[in-house]
Amino acid sequence: MPATSVQQSTGGPETPPLRARLEVDPGPNANCPVVSAAPNAAAVTRSVSSGGSCHSEITVIDDGTCERSYVSSATTGDCVCGAISQFDCVFDVEAVTDGSLVISLVVEDRPLLSRIISALEETGATVRLQRLAHGVDDGDVTLEIDATDVTAKQREAVELAVELGYYDRPRTATLSELADRLGVSKSAVSQRLNAVELTLIRSFVTD
Repeated sequence: MPATSVQQSTGGPETPPLRARLEVDPGPNANCPVVSAAPNAAAVTRSVSSGGSCHSEITVIDDGTCERSYVSSATTGDCVCGAISQFDCVFDVEAVTDGSLVISLVVEDRPLLSRIISALEETGATVRLQRLAHGVDDGDVTLEIDATDVTAKQREAVELAVELGYYDRPRTATLSELADRLGVSKSAVSQRLNAVELTLIRSFVTD
């Protein structure tokens, strides 16, 4: 469930909210109880109490069997939810994929999204953009990006990742498979994909 709410502005024409989905690898000091409890989870239901404690119900589906567990801990400045909760936004932790939190966000504008991403990165987290759209209908608005900083090797890596299903949910390809196809190391593939993702994020959220 949403942790915070957006304050709707008054006066002037209404602008549609910006909806984003991020994949966030928590930083080394985050000690995220959700990721620790389930590196892969089909769904996460969470709430934050007035005392700053984060409570989550985690649903894991394994071989058709559905298991639920409950975790609770205090939010800190180094944790993902603690970093996002500083801002006026609505956010949900939708799932956990290979140790990464899949987070949906509703924010007022791109500068706010940029500040949230910067706050997450300051905790040591790695942030990848999965989806970005205005309003309720994702087809309403086309957002332009500047991909001039993407190199040929980076483009080759991300195109293969899309082709093999690395960005699908659930994933149908791994970094090892991408590395084998490209003839490079896993770390090299990861660096190329992260470079492209960072370029796209900055292009999307910078006016």
